[in-house]
Amino acid sequence: MSDNRSDLSTLTGPRLVRLFLDAVDSHPSTDAERAEFFDFKARVFATLADRDDNPDTVKAAARARADRDRILARIEDAIGGDR
Repeated sequence: MSDNRSDLSTLTGPRLVRLFLDAVDSHPSTDAERAEFFDFKARVFATLADRDDNPDTVKAAARARADRDRILARIEDAIGGDR
């Protein structure tokens, strides 16, 4: 997952889909990998939403960000939070 570029705006729709499917096939197994996956998923759907203003892609990006945040909170709790 870490090889996914941060700027997705220059990629075509089919290339975004291929990157996303590759990320899905990576089967993230740790919470850190899952958080990274959901961050990437949010960026992919946000990029698609910016291009065609589709409310479904906006919702998918928001759900992915919420999933990422939930996992990051779980990681933080596991390591002791703000201690």
